[in-house]
Order: sequence, then C-alpha cells, then structure tokens
Amino acid sequence: MTVEVRLTTLGRLDEVLGLPVDAVSIGQEGCAAKLPDENALRQAMDRIRQAGLRAGVVLPAAWQRTGTRLVGLARDLAGHGPLTMTVNDLGTAAALTDTCCELAAGLALMPGRPHDAAQAPRGPLEEPVFEEAYLHELAVFGITALESEAAARVPEKSGLTVRRLLDVTPLAWARSCPTARHHQLAPPACASACDRPTDMVATHRWQLGHGHREPIPVADRPAQLSLTVYGNAVYAGTPTTAPPAGDVIIDARFYTPEQLATRVTSLRHPVSAAF
Repeated sequence: MTVEVRLTTLGRLDEVLGLPVDAVSIGQEGCAAKLPDENALRQAMDRIRQAGLRAGVVLPAAWQRTGTRLVGLARDLAGHGPLTMTVNDLGTAAALTDTCCELAAGLALMPGRPHDAAQAPRGPLEEPVFEEAYLHELAVFGITALESEAAARVPEKSGLTVRRLLDVTPLAWARSCPTARHHQLAPPACASACDRPTDMVATHRWQLGHGHREPIPVADRPAQLSLTVYGNAVYAGTPTTAPPAGDVIIDARFYTPEQLATRVTSLRHPVSAAF
C-alpha cells in the first residue's frame, strides 16, 4: 500500500511532510482559480521530491478560458523533475501525452453511478463501474494511473495503477461555483473562500423522465446523505470500512491535523491501531 495525502493549498505542506506518507499531491478537480501560482507550485514539488516522496499536481477540469494556461503550467512543472500529473478532462490529457510525467485520470473522470430509474427507493451511492472500453480509451491518452472512490468497480488491467480516495467521495462539480456566489466573490478572490465547507442535505431531485424538479419522496428521505460543498464540488462521506489493499489517497481538507496523523497511522499500522 502507498499512502498519498492531497492538499488544495500549500498551507499544510510542512505538516504533511512530517507524516509517514509516500506521496503528496497539490490541487483539486474543480477550478483553476484555486491552484497556487506556478513558482509556489514548483518550489513545493521540489520540497516533496527532496523528502523522497512522489510529487503530484492535480489539474482541474479545463474550461475553454483556462485550458491553454493549465497545459502551459503542466508542461513547465513536468520539466523540473519526476511528477505525477492528474488530469480531469481528456483534452488536457491529450495535450500532455508527450511529457515524461506519469499521467493519472482524476476523480472528475469517474463514470456516472448506475441506476435503473425504478420507483423503488435507491441507495444514493451506487458504485461507479469502470468498463474495459473506458479504460482502453484512457490508455490511448497515455494514462497509466486511475483515481477512484474506494468502492468503485475497476477491472484489473496490466500497467494500470489504481489509487482510491478514502472516507469521502465526490458526487458532482458545478461550472458556476455556488461557494463564490454565496460569498459574493469573483475569481481569483473567491479562492479565499474555497476551503470553507458548507454542509447540506438534498431535499429535491431532478426527474429526468419528466423534465422537472420534484421533492425527494418520503420513502427515499432516510437514505439521503449529509453533503459537504467545497468550492464548486459536492462530497459525501462514505462508510468507514477496511481500506483497500492498493494505493490510497487522503484528502486533507476533511481532517484536522490530529485526525490526519491518526488516519495515516491507522493505515500504516492497522493491527496496532485497532487496540
């Protein structure tokens, strides 16, 4: 098992470098305005590599106005040392296939959750399923690593590393950021509010078959999850279960420093941590 801690800013880098982890990545899937500036990112990657850890940058999904800048940033960073570059759209992946960095498919590239549109109550967290054809498509772009939620079903594929996000799972991203609107801030000033979480529970859902919004039926309400909004992304907590045997990712935003240290220790020493 390898343990990776993901940061969205550089504020906790010293803390994380003091933990027994194998990798540190910086960035998130949702918005380019949240990324640290290029010089700060380059220096952070150097520090991570100097600590003997795998360094990673997470590029958000590239909208038309940000795609060129993100690709330029990625190419510059890739020229300064070994690096894992997590991409969250196939256009960015295509633009980076000729770099020497490891390309990983990010959480925003997870397939949708299956459902049968039945009237019976359904669990809100059906596991995403990665089909063989989809994995083949990712490989065409030079992607050799895949990020997924812990319970996702991923076929074993030679040459593909799977890294699973623990304890939380992303459900959706909004192109128009609810956090920026709530705080009445525009990019890039809204980055200051990005890591202030908003807790919520869904009360309505969109009925695709009828084309309208409807209240969640009474029978389905007990299954509704508590949701957390960070920036333009919505996350749900996942049940605490034994971690998967492979590589794992921990999103530091969901832990205090003490909780993060405890979680990393529990992964490193699962037997002793149980007593």
